[in-house]
Amino acid sequence: MRRILLGAILCLITAVAALAQQRPQYSQYVQNNYLTNPAVGGIESYTDFRLGYRTQWAGLEGAPTSFYATLHGSLGNNGIGSSNSSRGGFSKQNRYKRAVPHHGVGMLAMVDKAGLLRTSTLNLSYSYHLPLNRYLTLASGISSGITQFALNTQNAAVFDPGDPYLSGAVQNATKADLALGFWLYSPDFYVGVSGGQLLRNGSDFAQGGTISQPHLRQQPHFYGTAGLRLPLSSDLSVVPSVMVKATESAAPAIDFNLRALYLQRIWGGVSYRHHDAMAVMAGINVSTLLDIGYSYDLSTSSMNQVSAGSHEVVVGFKLNNRRKVICPTWVW
Repeated sequence: MRRILLGAILCLITAVAALAQQRPQYSQYVQNNYLTNPAVGGIESYTDFRLGYRTQWAGLEGAPTSFYATLHGSLGNNGIGSSNSSRGGFSKQNRYKRAVPHHGVGMLAMVDKAGLLRTSTLNLSYSYHLPLNRYLTLASGISSGITQFALNTQNAAVFDPGDPYLSGAVQNATKADLALGFWLYSPDFYVGVSGGQLLRNGSDFAQGGTISQPHLRQQPHFYGTAGLRLPLSSDLSVVPSVMVKATESAAPAIDFNLRALYLQRIWGGVSYRHHDAMAVMAGINVSTLLDIGYSYDLSTSSMNQVSAGSHEVVVGFKLNNRRKVICPTWVW
């Protein structure tokens, strides 16, 4: 009975959270910053293809689940030299070469489900990477597409059978989406800012209603992130990073991350999401084609009493990898 009650409370929390924080939450965005910033598209010398799946608050009915696929690469030769050998490590022989001005294109497909609401997104992106000097490059990017919201009330616990919002049908709303971003990067650090859902489109499910209610509109989401590569030896490096997320209707959220990479193949790390969760993550760059990552989040709120934590798995493919890169060049 206690779990049923808490599950009902969770559904309410999820609905409220969906209005304030409408984009899915990921722990392994540190492995795929393209998720939040279109300027990252085409940053590497290969075509980056990633599949990710996340289940949040495992064990609770109606808890959020999310799946995404990203694909991005450069147009033509972006001039990036090989950053690592098959053995890995850091040395004068495998240091980085300067990037040349180049264009990037990409695609993001995402399906997120939270309670009765399913959100499906398909975006295409374009970016331009402009070297400022020998080691510093500034990228700007834009992405646009569509987002569909589907509200399925067939399995809802109805208190008012006459409520038109809970008619038992699947109600849909499809809206345009727009995101902008900037990414300043070098072999040893990166700084990025971006904004998503910038069109503020309304998403009204009421039959014959209006979209004038502010709480039913897409909220712009803003992201600021930075990371620094610190080589401890020729075989080991650490990367501390931070992300600040903000919306108009919620207080800013801050993530702190610390990852370590050995021989550019095996990595592990921890993450702390302020007032939300702690995460442990690990992965392996299996080959010049394949890499795999996993993370487990443990809630630091009362949610940890009724859920089994959150799980996230990411599988990456380095396609058209002519330079046989093992680990991403620009600040893994």
